[in-house]
Amino acid sequence: MASRLRIGAALLGASAALSFSALPAYADVKITPDRGGQERGHDVWLKSADPKPKFKQETTSVIKLRIEDDKDRSNVLAYCVELPTPLEDKDVLKEVDWDKHPGKDTKFKGDNPGKVLWILNRSYPNKSVKDVKEEFKINDLDKEDVIAATQAALWHFSDNFGLDVGNEKNDPQVIELYKKFVEKATPEAAPKPTLTISPESVEGKPGQKLGPFEVKTTATEVKLTGNLPKGVTVVGEDGKPLEVQQKSDVLSVKGVENISKFYVNVPEGTPDGQAAFKLSANADIAVGRLFVAHNEKSDDVAQSLVVAQPQKAEVEKEAKASWKAGAVPTTTTTTTTTTTTTETTTPTTTTTPAAPAPGGSTDDLASTGASILWPLVGGLVLVGAGVGALFVVRRKKAGAAE
Repeated sequence: MASRLRIGAALLGASAALSFSALPAYADVKITPDRGGQERGHDVWLKSADPKPKFKQETTSVIKLRIEDDKDRSNVLAYCVELPTPLEDKDVLKEVDWDKHPGKDTKFKGDNPGKVLWILNRSYPNKSVKDVKEEFKINDLDKEDVIAATQAALWHFSDNFGLDVGNEKNDPQVIELYKKFVEKATPEAAPKPTLTISPESVEGKPGQKLGPFEVKTTATEVKLTGNLPKGVTVVGEDGKPLEVQQKSDVLSVKGVENISKFYVNVPEGTPDGQAAFKLSANADIAVGRLFVAHNEKSDDVAQSLVVAQPQKAEVEKEAKASWKAGAVPTTTTTTTTTTTTTETTTPTTTTTPAAPAPGGSTDDLASTGASILWPLVGGLVLVGAGVGALFVVRRKKAGAAE
């Protein structure tokens, strides 16, 4: 389904730049550990891919997380994609793109993140254990087997460790499912972010369309609200203003990529200012989205997790456009110069071009088709002519009186 960009009625009729109050805590999606009710899988014995392999035992589980400030206390379920980094109760995880995976020795690059997504889309909890058994034709699987095989396969594609298939301590069903995950996995396209706007800030000058602002989201609809100075409009890619109606204010975005673009159109002569926008949506945190944890005290990277089941989240983003004119006259005056026959003596003047005003160059000045110097000289000529004529009249009156 194509996304829709809903333009809020608050965009209408404002005469000053918007000043938002502080955004709520869910402006960016943040999640924290929730220790109540982790779903455990079997322990697994791993083997590194080094020439001289290392061996280690690890526990497995579907990690339960909570969305910060979510009144409904919704769960986000995830798997680990970074070894070995413990997750502490007060760690805060933030949504990032795949290329922001922080591991130094990570394999979580190239096609591997897409293969991780392929596995997640075919495993628990995104699919039921029954569905997994039917798709991979393994009858004796239980939930603990599926969790263990899934986590081991993800580590195979994210780290230098995979399941030690020759170790008899690993459950046979876990080994069988793990092998099928690894052999069959094919890369899938990166999932959409919950909500992003790029860029978050644009600068320009009057007479321009500022942007484009590009919105990407899993939501089917995004609400855009804000105040615009008088005369400033929000326009689509075709340059036409987006029509805003009080009750039916929905803009349908073409295509199926859930991407919308818009511009801020600032007419010539608009006073310096800015327009700020708030985008809000009820969007899915998509399967395969990466969350990176930061330690509360040191802000060091603590853990990287990948979402295993979609979950709704309220999210908001802010963006702004600002504009500032160069050193340009606010109005253009046309002066008509009349030539008289009155003789006047004018001093010779050498004209030196003035330095451009700070904040702009002569290239920034609007072209009016005439220099301001000649109207000024013409004005001085007229003043001089008037003074000369007055002097002649007075001389004549004085002669008559004698």
